[in-house]
Amino acid sequence: MCGILYSIDSNGFANLDMLKRRGPEGFEEVKNELGYFAHSMLNTIGQNTPQPYHTKSGIMLYNGSTYNSGGKNDTKWIGDKLDDNLQNTLDVIRQLNGEYAFIYVTEKNVVFCVDHFDSRNLWFYHDKDYQQLTIASLPNVIDQKHKNVWRVHGNQIYIVDRQDYTVRLEVNKKWNLEQRVDHFDFVFEKFETAIQNRYDTDIATIFLSSGFDSGVINCATEKIFKSVDCVCDPDKEVIDTLKKRVALHNAVVVKNDGQYYNDKYEMFEKIIPITTIWDDPCVDGLINLMQKYVIKREKKIVITGNGGDEIYNNWHQQKLGHIWTKTNGTFPSSLNLVWPWHNDHQRMMITNTRVDMITGYYGLECRNPLLDIDLVQSWLNTTPRLKNSYKAWMKAYMDAHKYPYTMKKVHSWADQYKPYGGFDFTKSLEGKDYVS
Repeated sequence: MCGILYSIDSNGFANLDMLKRRGPEGFEEVKNELGYFAHSMLNTIGQNTPQPYHTKSGIMLYNGSTYNSGGKNDTKWIGDKLDDNLQNTLDVIRQLNGEYAFIYVTEKNVVFCVDHFDSRNLWFYHDKDYQQLTIASLPNVIDQKHKNVWRVHGNQIYIVDRQDYTVRLEVNKKWNLEQRVDHFDFVFEKFETAIQNRYDTDIATIFLSSGFDSGVINCATEKIFKSVDCVCDPDKEVIDTLKKRVALHNAVVVKNDGQYYNDKYEMFEKIIPITTIWDDPCVDGLINLMQKYVIKREKKIVITGNGGDEIYNNWHQQKLGHIWTKTNGTFPSSLNLVWPWHNDHQRMMITNTRVDMITGYYGLECRNPLLDIDLVQSWLNTTPRLKNSYKAWMKAYMDAHKYPYTMKKVHSWADQYKPYGGFDFTKSLEGKDYVS
């Protein structure tokens, strides 16, 4: 996870500590006629390429991972395609598949955006009358200077004209909403490519649970890479299913003692004081796995099942039907009536914002294979009949590989905890690595 910051000048930034935490491998600043640029580095793809990145016509700041470069450094791949032509910049952005935040400044324009599903944080302040513009990975950085801040939204490209500071928005991806494919072959193909792109045996860890989203990811990773580094927190899980998965992957189990007040309080105070983000019970589980396993193993990447409920299910048949969603449990024959539904009530944006902030706080990067745009597009093109069976493509994939799963309405960290028969995980996992 990198931290990025652009502003007209460097005045007003009293503390960049939270920004620097996002990139523990180095911090660089540039000040010139185009403005003030700052970047904290965490390199995860290819050879480390310093930022701010000087193109032939401007300066680029980039945070994330995109998978267009074929394993070469993605920063360099993007930067070398940019020039001072605005349409070319838009074309380059529209090619990108991955989790990213992007800023590009030339003499003519400032262009900035995040990926299609808000996987990366990017915040900004803009004032046309006073010709002010600041963009950063974290809201507290901008708030120091302007006392106000807004969130950059997914699937939109923001373009600021540096002559008069007018701003306009362009759509990033226009989705094809035809529903004619009556099989999952293309979905499986794109899904395995998404896993292949995101998992790195040396630096990645996958979070394991008893749910469908985690299960299908770990199933595919085991198939492709023959082994998977995964870790689970057994709190609020379907234990019988989790036991089978732990044994299959030789996974590490980390008990949750819930003693994370200090870190949560620091994030609340120093990044963004919004209780919706930090009071969610999933925060303890995320911190637990990162602190007790990922960091100790010197990993850089965590892989989650973010987006599984929001995209492929829209919370149908979960929470006893108490969540009111845009689709109300049925994907219609005309998807344009309801798409996009994933950010109804800002659910996906809040989830991805939270996970990005927590991983960034620990100097880690989060990747979300279920939000791969080619995978989502392939699934959108399947028939309503296939969509309207509970996460049918995930079930079909796990069935094909004889992977253990449960059709119980799976846990939620937000539900009241009820232990499953007092099962003692430490006794069942004798001889396996255990992190306490």
